Amino acid sequence: MAALEGPADSIGERMVRVYLKMWETPDTAASMRVMLQSATSNSDAHVAFRTFMQDYVLTAVSGVLGGGEQARLRAMLAASSLVGTAMLRYVMAVPPLATLDGEQVVALLAPTLTRYLTADADELGLPAL
Repeated sequence: MAALEGPADSIGERMVRVYLKMWETPDTAASMRVMLQSATSNSDAHVAFRTFMQDYVLTAVSGVLGGGEQARLRAMLAASSLVGTAMLRYVMAVPPLATLDGEQVVALLAPTLTRYLTADADELGLPAL
């Protein structure tokens, strides 16, 4: 995951850019949309999506953050922002999120993702896990 490589203070920006590109590239957009829609309505797809998130995405992100349950929780917080954005922007097409320019979405989400992934645990209010 190239988005995870580089300075910590821009990790959120890199992650949002890569994520939006997946959703906006014709080769991957349709399958991403179907995957997310199915995960909310089909139990088999739900299990597959959950497994993919846990075993691949969250493991990769939390590994870069040093591993452990707090790192995993940080990765989940970031993922929840990205998945929620995809649901509202690409699946449900809810304005104004659906009509914003990609750069505007990056500017809005990147600081939050960076904070989730890099801020002091006490500042975030992370529980001891």
